Amino acid sequence: MIAKKTIILYVLQAFEYSNEPINLLNLTKALNARGIVCDRKTVGRNVKYLIEFGVPIVKEKRGYYYLKNEDEQYQYLLKR
Repeated sequence: MIAKKTIILYVLQAFEYSNEPINLLNLTKALNARGIVCDRKTVGRNVKYLIEFGVPIVKEKRGYYYLKNEDEQYQYLLKR
């Protein structure tokens, strides 16, 4: 069984490997399928912690985006 404290690392890993927006419900299902037992609220809380820590994750209508590099961050700022 996975320690609860490590779930945040799996959430960050999912963002790093994704090129699409991430929906919390779909991310929760994917983590549960990998044997990482958690619920949607836990995943949402961990995303909030990552954002507070300074990880470049932004919320859009279709889900959460991870801005992988400075170019993506710059383009996002220009869109706003």
